[in-house]
Amino acid sequence: MENSLFSITEITFFSFGFLVAFLAAKLTIALWWKPLQIAKHFQSQGIAGPPYKLLLGNSLEFTKFMYEATANSMKLSHDIVARVQPWYSYWSKIYGSTFLMWLGPIPTLVIVRCELGKEALGDKMGSYGKLKWDPVMKDILGEGLVELNGDKRAHHRRIVNPSFHTDKLKDMVCCMVESTVNMLQKWEKAVKNDEKEVDVAEEFKALTSDVIARTAFGSSYLQGKHIFDLLAQQMSLACQDSVKLMVPGYRFLPFKRNRQRWRLNREIKRALKELITKREKAGPNTTQGYGNDLLGSMMNTIQEMRSSESNQGLTIEEFIAECKTFFIAGQETTSNYLTFAIVLLAMHPDWQDQARSEVQQVCGNCHPKFETVNKLKTLGMILNEVIRLYPPIAVFRREIHKDTTLGGIAIPEGTQVIFPTLSFNHDTSLWGEDANEFKPERFSEGISKAAKDDSAAFIPFGYGLRSCMGKNYAMLETKVALAMILQRFSFVLSPGYVHAPTSFVTMFPQHGAPIILHNLHSDESTV
Repeated sequence: MENSLFSITEITFFSFGFLVAFLAAKLTIALWWKPLQIAKHFQSQGIAGPPYKLLLGNSLEFTKFMYEATANSMKLSHDIVARVQPWYSYWSKIYGSTFLMWLGPIPTLVIVRCELGKEALGDKMGSYGKLKWDPVMKDILGEGLVELNGDKRAHHRRIVNPSFHTDKLKDMVCCMVESTVNMLQKWEKAVKNDEKEVDVAEEFKALTSDVIARTAFGSSYLQGKHIFDLLAQQMSLACQDSVKLMVPGYRFLPFKRNRQRWRLNREIKRALKELITKREKAGPNTTQGYGNDLLGSMMNTIQEMRSSESNQGLTIEEFIAECKTFFIAGQETTSNYLTFAIVLLAMHPDWQDQARSEVQQVCGNCHPKFETVNKLKTLGMILNEVIRLYPPIAVFRREIHKDTTLGGIAIPEGTQVIFPTLSFNHDTSLWGEDANEFKPERFSEGISKAAKDDSAAFIPFGYGLRSCMGKNYAMLETKVALAMILQRFSFVLSPGYVHAPTSFVTMFPQHGAPIILHNLHSDESTV
């Protein structure tokens, strides 16, 4: 028995030792040998970059660049690449415009050639997809349309897409006008009380949140606003912990902020489930089905699919993910788009006057309508120039899902590819020596003739099958709000304004955007 027991113990110890050695070998290959081989693969093609560091890659240097850049403001200039993307500004000077960096053990190829960016974003063969593992975005968005790939993404897109058809956008204008009227009435009262300074960054967050709540949840928009408030808190927590969330397994550990995120997610799930259940119990009506808002539109599409051969819907988790996506894409991007538009018009009063004159000519004293908004050509030129200089999404990221070649570069599966669209938009070889200047007239003959390379230079909402479905929604809301502001107010930058654009998920003014308002119709009491 003793010999037998000893043998079993010996075998168990040997097996454990073998398992430890096997796992150690696997980790060594994944975290050291494979990255070195990938680095050699790209070096053989003339592509270098900052050296790989075990497990962390270049994450610490990346974080240091961002911290140092955001620690200081900058002069009133649109030459913002070095502040918003300091890692690119520094490494591209050493290694060239195309280089390899490492986000942890993940190889990340940075390419600043817009024609290659457009080719990759327009991929239809499945070589380029969203990142399979992005804990920061997964924590914020869940598995919604933005983060999905393949058939599952196509299924979600089919459900969400009808919400942004032209007839639905027309119906949304009244919600956009109503929310903007409420904001302007508040501004008017503040000016009458000699409180002329407002932070439009905060004002537009509230405005776009209100608009989205109305367009997403219709008559239940107050409950929708509560859900979006919870989502905003969840995003803020993710922003604070963005570096920690990159550590495998961190988001599952019971730390304080993780527990807060879990609690928020439970509350969001409960509130949204309550809205869906209430809508389902009320049942579809004969004219609009479950409703004409985002929630109703998705439920209508699902109902149609269930009555057809596909018989597929969305789980409650998938509904939550799509609502998160709509909130982030519609609230964050649009509010920041509006903010930078106001800042640039305050910096360039001649264009502010031109835009106001056009609005007065096209709309008069009436609220903008869907048809009149499309006639605001000067305002359209201005907004194109704003989004060129300050794109809400400063980079597009893709993951190589199968070995491919791009612009003569052989890229292995598993590599991330980053296209810094901000750098595209400030490239003097594309836009001329005045690329960092605010010149809306460059769009006077349309987008196709604005840059030297008319085929690829301007893709603020992405390109191809993954381009932003809500781009027309964002442009419509931005035009409606700006037209109504220009009808009522003129504005200049506050002496306290600090120019400090930065980026996390979307680009935003780090220290807000205070402006000074002047009511153009101070003798009137209503908007």
